[in-house]
Amino acid sequence: MPTNLTQPAAPPSDPSPPAFSRDDLPAEGRDYPTEEHLRSRRLRLHGFAFRHVIDLLQLGREERVTRMLLDDPIATLDDAMGLVVWANKLYRERPGLGLWHTRDRAGRFIGMFSLTPSGDAGDVAIGVRLLPAAWGRGYAIEGGAALCTHAFETLAMPALIAQCAPDNRSVPPLLLRLGFTETAGGAQFGNPARRFRMARADWRGLRPRRETPVVAGDAS
Repeated sequence: MPTNLTQPAAPPSDPSPPAFSRDDLPAEGRDYPTEEHLRSRRLRLHGFAFRHVIDLLQLGREERVTRMLLDDPIATLDDAMGLVVWANKLYRERPGLGLWHTRDRAGRFIGMFSLTPSGDAGDVAIGVRLLPAAWGRGYAIEGGAALCTHAFETLAMPALIAQCAPDNRSVPPLLLRLGFTETAGGAQFGNPARRFRMARADWRGLRPRRETPVVAGDAS
C-alpha cells in the first residue's frame, strides 16, 4: 500500500521556481556532504547530494508512488537537482529540519523522510515517500516515530502537522499510531488535503495498534 504521509518532495508552495544563490551551491564544483542525520533500528537517514538524483528520479517516476501525491512528482533531472539544492539550503538555514535520503541496513535506497516548513504559520510537516519495494515492512511507522522523537525531544518543537490526499487510506492509521489527530481539511498545492496535527505534549511514543482510534470515514 502507498505510504506517503505528507508531501516532502517540494519546496514551499510558491508556484514560481525557488530562487537559489551561488552560496547555496557546493564550493569549487564539489558535491554536497552526505552526513548521517538520524538512524533507527533499520533505517539510516542521510543528507541529499547530487549523487542521489537517480534515486530521486526513480522515486518520482514510480506511478504507484506519485498517484497519491498532493504536489507534482520529481519528473526531470532539473527537478531532482533543484530538490537537492533546496534540501541543503534547508539544512543550513533551519538546522534539524530537512528531507533525507533513506537507506535500509543493507545500504539500499528505499525512499525519503522529511521535516519541512509548511505554509505561512510556522508549521513543520512530517513526511515520508517510499519505493513500493519498501511497502508493508513497517518502515513508514519506524521512521515516523524517529522523526517525532527528533522533533519533540531534540528540537523541542511545539507541534507537527501532516497532510495526505483524501483517497489515501494507508496514511491516517499510521498518523494516529504516532499520536496525530485529524483537524479540518484544507488544500495543499491547490489540491484537497486531509490534515493532521500533534502537539509536543501529546507525543508519548508509538502507540500499539489496539490503542489506535478509528479515523472517521476510514472504518471498514
